Amino acid sequence: MTPDATDDPEGRTGSDEERRRYAELDIGGEEFVIYDRDNQEAWIQSTVAVPVEESL
Repeated sequence: MTPDATDDPEGRTGSDEERRRYAELDIGGEEFVIYDRDNQEAWIQSTVAVPVEESL
């Protein structure tokens, strides 16, 4: 049985592999970079971070 969001105590969605694909980096000054570990050209820099569920 594959776990789904209801199985995750933190309510995260996606497979473990999908969650490991993306990472965050605190670059100081309250700024963050979210990046794709598989595609080094795919990244977002922001001064704000919200859970994915809130951005939909």
